[in-house]
Amino acid sequence: MAKCDYCEIAKKKIKAEVVYEDDKVIAVVKDLATALGQICVLPKEHYTILELVPNEVVDHLFRIVNKLSMAIFESLGVQGTNIIVNNGTAAGQEVPHFCVEIIPRKEGDGLNFEWKPKQLMEEEMDTAFLMLKEEGDKIIITKEEKKEKVFHDEKTEMIVEKEGEENYLLKQLRRLP
Repeated sequence: MAKCDYCEIAKKKIKAEVVYEDDKVIAVVKDLATALGQICVLPKEHYTILELVPNEVVDHLFRIVNKLSMAIFESLGVQGTNIIVNNGTAAGQEVPHFCVEIIPRKEGDGLNFEWKPKQLMEEEMDTAFLMLKEEGDKIIITKEEKKEKVFHDEKTEMIVEKEGEENYLLKQLRRLP
């Protein structure tokens, strides 16, 4: 296997500004970034694309992505984030190691992530739907996967605002479009 820069970062062989780390994932600030404060969150184990990442790692990684996105809102005062997965070379993946990019956004920042939709033929859409539906019907979710993992965070359970202090949950609700 060729040397993977992201594996080297996870093993601390390449210097990176680490903003979060645990036994499964590491999150680093990108030095070549689309926007100030862009974070790359990646599993410590080498997986080239999303489909190869075990479910428990995906679950954990996206929980961390969610919390880091909130941290970006709080610390940098941004109005939004783009959560991007470039999955495969055709999708723009440059490093053969799965990762999730969190890109801080501000109104009028000049970044344009809009795609122009193209009009598809009805027959093409119907064929694609049938093919996707057939594959979707093959997906089996086990009983363990169906169990909802519930965790409680005492800091976020209270919705009542303390005098002079803005409640985190209420602040999050105000951010919703």
